Amino acid sequence: MILRNDLLGIFLAMAVSLFMLIFLSWLAYDRVQETGRRTESVNHSYRVRLKNKDLTNTLSIIEIGHRGYLLSGQEKYLYPYAEGRNKLKKVTRDFRLLVRDNPLQLRRLDTINMLIQRHINLIELNISRIKAKQHFDGVALEEGRKEMDKIRVISRHFEEDELQLLNQRAEMQKIADRNTNFYLLLLSVVSLAFLLIFFRLLYVELSRRISFQKTLEEKLTDLERANAELEQFAYVASHDLQEPLRKIRAFGERLILKQYDQLSEDGKANLTKINQSANRMQQLIDDLLLFSRTANMREKIFQEIDLNTLVKRIQEEFSDTISKKKVTIKSVTLPVISGIEFQIIQLFNNLISNAIKYSKPTTPPVIEIVYKQVLGESIAGINTNLKENIYHQISFIDNGIGFDPIYAEKIFVIFQRLHNRSEYEGTGIGLALCRRIVSNHNGFIVAEAKPNQEGAIFHIYLPVTNHLAPKL
Repeated sequence: MILRNDLLGIFLAMAVSLFMLIFLSWLAYDRVQETGRRTESVNHSYRVRLKNKDLTNTLSIIEIGHRGYLLSGQEKYLYPYAEGRNKLKKVTRDFRLLVRDNPLQLRRLDTINMLIQRHINLIELNISRIKAKQHFDGVALEEGRKEMDKIRVISRHFEEDELQLLNQRAEMQKIADRNTNFYLLLLSVVSLAFLLIFFRLLYVELSRRISFQKTLEEKLTDLERANAELEQFAYVASHDLQEPLRKIRAFGERLILKQYDQLSEDGKANLTKINQSANRMQQLIDDLLLFSRTANMREKIFQEIDLNTLVKRIQEEFSDTISKKKVTIKSVTLPVISGIEFQIIQLFNNLISNAIKYSKPTTPPVIEIVYKQVLGESIAGINTNLKENIYHQISFIDNGIGFDPIYAEKIFVIFQRLHNRSEYEGTGIGLALCRRIVSNHNGFIVAEAKPNQEGAIFHIYLPVTNHLAPKL
């Protein structure tokens, strides 16, 4: 849970950081775009000023050409005049495109075009007079000069306004450049800070995990050592208990054979209790040895097991009991699984023998074994990482005395019993052994009480090995 919270915190920090980086990147991009727009506006003012000069220069060429022709009457002066006229059309057209976003300048350009047209008309009048071998019209020439002066005045206003706009736009460009540089620098600093923070977080997390792993390895080593010592202790203790137990049973049997008739009724009863306790002690020791054996990692050799054959073998072993108690065992086709053979045999043996043992006195036992494949998500309390795994579900359903649902977990605790030994014999280790065996196979066992205690159901879940899995 702590690890998950730490990872959640890191992912949350990464999400917030990523959002901030995206936001700052967007701001930096917007500032770069703004700088581009300001630069374009400055360039636009320069182009307007250049086009204004180009217009006045073109008019000057036209003016010089026509005056030279008026004074000399030579056709060669009309060439620059004609070129100026042709260029004037393109200049005014381009000029209009440049100032179309400025209504004031557009009106000025319209006025200039009107004055230019009037000036050209006066020029054409004098040129036609010269071509007709007449003197030029001085009044028209003076009027043309006045029109040209008006054009120059408007052109100066054009230049003054564009110069003012240029200064404003240049200042705004400087501000945009400073803002862009600031945001780019801020983005770089924040990115570097986040990288350092994440590096630090990852370093701390990695160090913590390495430390945790070392601690876990030490704990596992200690646990393995403790389990080995516990296993050895159980084995040695069980074997050490065998010797005095054998003597108790031997002396008890000797008393029964040689001196039983000489004992009082109370002595006979006590001797019987001694023998019963010795037999129970022997059964406990045998069960402890079996339980200890299931924890022995050296004996965990997995092999293919045909559960159908296994059930038939168990039925043969219980044939006398089955015949005596009129037991009915129904089994569907079971899969071939990968497991530890002696443990799986013990598992099925315990579950079937329990179903027979805890049957109702007046009702013949019926044990039904059913099978299907399920996803891990259908198993209550399973780890999230295992929910997508596929499991064999083998269910043992009986019609016995059942149990109260509140004891669904308690019955799997070693030496725990729900009934008095006088009612049902046993040591209370059978179901604990079943859980240990299923756990050894990375599976699960779940007890389910039927309504009104009309029997019990034990679900065994064993992971499917692909090459042994039957088709669904």
